[in-house]
Amino acid sequence: MTYADALDGARKAPFLDDVEPQLATLVTGPPQGEGWLYEVKFDGYRMIARLRGGRVTLLTRRGQDWTERFPAVRDDLARLPAREAVLDGEIVVVGRDGVTDFQALQNALSEGNDGRDGRLLYFAFDLLYLDGRDLRGCAQVTRKRALQALLAEVPEDGTLRYTDHLEEDGAAVYKHACKLGIEGVIAKRPEAPYRSGRGTSWLKVKCGRRQEFVIVGFTEPTGARQGLGAILVGVNTSGKLVYAGKVGTGFTSKTLTTLRSQLEAIEREKPAFQGAPRMRGAHWVEPRLIAEVHFSAWTRDGRLRHPSFEGLREDRTPESVTVEREQPPPQLPPKKAAGASGTSARKTASAASSKTASAASSKTASAAPGKTSHGGRSRGAEQIEVAGERLTNPDKVLYPAQGITKVALARYYAQIAEHMLPHVANRLLTLVRCPAGQGKPCFFQRHEAEGLSEAIRRTTVEEDDGKRTYLYVETTEGLVSLVQMGALEVHIWGSRVDRIEEPDRMVFDLDPAPELPWARVADAARTVRHLLETLGLRSFVKTTGGKGLHVVVPIEARRGWDEVKPFTKAVADALVRFDPARYTATLSKAKRAGKVFVDYLRNGRGATAVAPYSTRARPGAAVATPLSWDELDAPLDPASFTIETVPQRLATVPDPWAELSGVRQSITSAMMKKVGL
Repeated sequence: MTYADALDGARKAPFLDDVEPQLATLVTGPPQGEGWLYEVKFDGYRMIARLRGGRVTLLTRRGQDWTERFPAVRDDLARLPAREAVLDGEIVVVGRDGVTDFQALQNALSEGNDGRDGRLLYFAFDLLYLDGRDLRGCAQVTRKRALQALLAEVPEDGTLRYTDHLEEDGAAVYKHACKLGIEGVIAKRPEAPYRSGRGTSWLKVKCGRRQEFVIVGFTEPTGARQGLGAILVGVNTSGKLVYAGKVGTGFTSKTLTTLRSQLEAIEREKPAFQGAPRMRGAHWVEPRLIAEVHFSAWTRDGRLRHPSFEGLREDRTPESVTVEREQPPPQLPPKKAAGASGTSARKTASAASSKTASAASSKTASAAPGKTSHGGRSRGAEQIEVAGERLTNPDKVLYPAQGITKVALARYYAQIAEHMLPHVANRLLTLVRCPAGQGKPCFFQRHEAEGLSEAIRRTTVEEDDGKRTYLYVETTEGLVSLVQMGALEVHIWGSRVDRIEEPDRMVFDLDPAPELPWARVADAARTVRHLLETLGLRSFVKTTGGKGLHVVVPIEARRGWDEVKPFTKAVADALVRFDPARYTATLSKAKRAGKVFVDYLRNGRGATAVAPYSTRARPGAAVATPLSWDELDAPLDPASFTIETVPQRLATVPDPWAELSGVRQSITSAMMKKVGL
């Protein structure tokens, strides 16, 4: 009698030559109640592993034989103490933070990595067949106990890992997983058998929106960028391929050039779908390649917001790529299976393996500013981690008057990142760095320097004296890393890194003379808003961290700097003509007395404006804060927006700029004619 014979639900059966994997249903949140176990949602390639007579075969979801791509995994599976076995799991690359990284996996495969250097791992999470017995009828926990026993003696320096699980409160597990930067969690019914196809006994809850899209075209690069500017993607809806948007970030330099070559090989004259947008310089391709894309939301017209490329998927077909629709999780708590065992949530938040979990547990999320016992892991008295970024000298005081420390400032940025990143991510930066804190010597930095965090991205930009490397961020970790380098102010370009020469925001900086009251500044902002509305442009307003206001106008990235800047100057000049006693568009301070300076110069190539939710390197530590237009009608003190009050505000007041990213408007020829251009 074998071990498999003793498993409740196991039945004698021939070897499983062809197994369709079980798939999880996407839900909006963790299921309520007891009776679920939780595993990490890995960021890699799903792989069925078959062991028979010492020979191993690795098959993708589509049944593709990828055995020779992972010889180290193959060899380790061949050494398992079993004559026959079928395992279900995922091939991944684990980063230094203990979190699986799909793009790193893509890079490893493109570099010909065979897994023998320890970077590629196979996380097994199910056992379907063992030594003549089909285990698919066994309960989930029974199969996992058998899998754990099978992997009990595998060497720690090998490629095989057992996927642990938790049976704690689902909401708490999910929340902590997201804080760690993990893609999400898989909820499984402990008593359920293995059922091929998509069902409700496995549920997936993602920490962010992410799915596959069909590449339908690409655009030409601009500026110093090489390869391509962006990929154009589509998705199948009601049996038809439809356009879903443009993805211009997330690429490495190598990816840009290699992907260009792949797409040129399948180029076609016309788009492969109906209703293609009119786009200058677009190249259309056969819908063969699949891209994994991370994005923040869908727009009302079915376009992606803030998409970022994660990598190519070779394990899906274009026909299978559809919009992933989230379903509500089960409302009634299922009955908890007797004998189901789990591990403590305090033991590991990632539940991937003891080795990976110990690394992942150091990747922390934000806490409320000022609380030093939450949101980071101390390493002695001199280091702490916030949102995955290591801070040295966390207790250094950066704002002496307020007693604001480096770690408090870092936690502020981690806490408001979801509101700040839509306006800051993938825009070139100019930083005001004050390593010794506010009130001490500060300097501007916009180019690359030694010792910067890997979370700070780099890109080359053409300048008058040649190409220079500029900085930008994409993630919460990137924001926090700016604090580590002593940045007290974050200023951004009006364009994105994928279209540097075509701005998508205009900024009118309203700078009042020192003697003017707040009411005059608010009135100036309303006047600018009204003038823009007469042109057909919608605008938004924010404080600057000082006495002024910024009126921000989102536009389609269609015109260059040489058209946008003259347009903003013409608007500013029109305002001065409207009331020359109250407004000036002249830099001369002598001519600003009693007036509001309407600064349009923020709209030139290389010019920047302070970012929404950035602190300022000024006494008081005020924050540049988005407002609703209604808030200008009441007395308001811009200095009241600080790293302590802004998170509270965002928790209680709807984001006044929530609709900004969805505004679709352009500078038309009629508008330019109206302002005299």
